[in-house]
Amino acid sequence: MRPKDIKNITCIGSGLIGQGWATLFAIGGYNVTLQDTSEDQLKKAVEQVQLNLKFMDDNGLLQGGAVAPFSHLHTDPDLAQAVSEAHYVQESVPDNYPVKKKVFVEIDAHAPVDAILASSSSGLLMSEIQKVVTRPQRCVLVHPFLPVHLIPLVEVVGGEQTASETIQAAYELMEKIGKNPVRLKKEVSGYIVNRLQAALLREAVDLVAGGVADADDIDRAFCDGMGIRDPFVGPLLRACLAGDGIENFVREYSDSYRLRWESMAGWSSFSPAMKETLISSVNAMSIVREYPMKEIKDWRDRMLIEMLKLERKCC
Repeated sequence: MRPKDIKNITCIGSGLIGQGWATLFAIGGYNVTLQDTSEDQLKKAVEQVQLNLKFMDDNGLLQGGAVAPFSHLHTDPDLAQAVSEAHYVQESVPDNYPVKKKVFVEIDAHAPVDAILASSSSGLLMSEIQKVVTRPQRCVLVHPFLPVHLIPLVEVVGGEQTASETIQAAYELMEKIGKNPVRLKKEVSGYIVNRLQAALLREAVDLVAGGVADADDIDRAFCDGMGIRDPFVGPLLRACLAGDGIENFVREYSDSYRLRWESMAGWSSFSPAMKETLISSVNAMSIVREYPMKEIKDWRDRMLIEMLKLERKCC
């Protein structure tokens, strides 16, 4: 399936990720079917897509308003019917192999033979998921970031049996809907961003658990330090700049970083004491203590809009 031939898109799963995908595909002018087994969940999802579109329109991110994109959205609780005419399927069900495999078996059985089957998984391997389908060459991982309708990045990676044409088509489709795709050369659990996030989160949790600083100060240190430059300077360019060239950085900072790395956390699961300390410290953060979660999310989204506007203006 070539990107120019894609007209009908089905989003399997209507949680936050599915809602975000449906929003983007509808804005792109595609015929979008949002599928979920729960009629109540589908109703809530449609309402949220409408809110997403209004939010984007109110903030100058839509051309022509929110009415036209919303008209492209349909729902269907029956998976077989929902994918029967799909050219591209974006699956966003719970992130575990048994559930993903069960859904992919159904999609594979009922979607047109040339449809692209994509998963939104945040850490699983397509090589494992595609073992259960009859046409593994058309399966690909296309991993977004929350909120899906606002964060531009998407990671694209195939499994061992994925055709290169499938990867390329998914990549080009993401470009068409305004995403900034990155292509992984090979599979790895967590892909790029979630591995970076996992390393950072582990160290942040360890600093809290070890009594080095509380959650409020750790988040402020990140936001007022790394966070200011991270939107436009990644970790490798940052190292290059710090050393006035990556060769100088490797030569001059190796010992300094060795001392840091040797003292950093290496655990891979939360201990009971760590959980208790972390929960207590995060719940004591001023923003978490003073505002309901919805207000914090709305604030986050407003900040993201301002960042996106600045990025478009500067870049």
